[in-house]
Amino acid sequence: MVNAYKDAGVNVETADKLVEHLGMSGYGAVVNLFNGPKVVLSTDGVGTKILVAEQLNKFDTIGIDLVAMCVNDVLCQGAQPVSFLDYYATGKLDLEKSKQILSGIQKGCELANCTLVGGETAEMPGVYKGSNFDLAGFVMGVVVDELPKRHLIKPGSAIIGVPSSGPHSNGYSLLRKLYNDKFDLSLLEPTRIYAREVLPALKYIKAIAHITGGGIHGNLPRVLPKDVSYKLDIPLNDWWQALKLKSKMSMYDFECVFNCGWGLLIVTDNIDAQHVCNIIKDARVIGEIV
Repeated sequence: MVNAYKDAGVNVETADKLVEHLGMSGYGAVVNLFNGPKVVLSTDGVGTKILVAEQLNKFDTIGIDLVAMCVNDVLCQGAQPVSFLDYYATGKLDLEKSKQILSGIQKGCELANCTLVGGETAEMPGVYKGSNFDLAGFVMGVVVDELPKRHLIKPGSAIIGVPSSGPHSNGYSLLRKLYNDKFDLSLLEPTRIYAREVLPALKYIKAIAHITGGGIHGNLPRVLPKDVSYKLDIPLNDWWQALKLKSKMSMYDFECVFNCGWGLLIVTDNIDAQHVCNIIKDARVIGEIV
């Protein structure tokens, strides 16, 4: 795996081994509710992006990130996010900071068209220093059209990229090192929430990969059958080009850490690719299954 990421203190391989030990895969757990609908349950956090918010003293978007990381994952299972819970832990409750964080969570739920049904606020001096904090989110979604459909993915299938709003909420341990902890507000651009745009296109979609920890090459293979590979053309905009230059990483290694400007990768039949791009206005074909 990528040495630069390990040097920043993150070992993705160890995390992957833990997931293998648990016998789990995918972006969420699909559960059959007796005779009711299938639901998907997922949980996530926002990692060390929290430290960027702390340094810039800006907390009104980190809650949007939290919701996005969870609801984008259940979308990969073909589910509409329905309800959300948050866990907010801190050493000392700062009322103004907390209001900003929770307002972001509420905003994220609005953008995802799901309901914030509750949560837990834990004040734990001794575990967290001062008003330092951590966040976790939990989402339940109802399956609309279960994904991935690996048996329908064949060589020649199209791979569609849907742009990200920035690094989203992954790779921040390395970003902090590359920026030497000197940040600007661009690093707090909230993670894009895709549910409203992507759900209307589900009938054309065979798989969705949410590009999070592990980057493009750590996430796209998770939704593909084992007997295929893929070919991508990943254009980098000026911001990503500058970051790659700063990182001194190979393109492959860079793509193993960051989303490189593409928050979702969607697999569909080549004949249906234009339908998907017509529904998701800024999506475009950037590769194919081989």
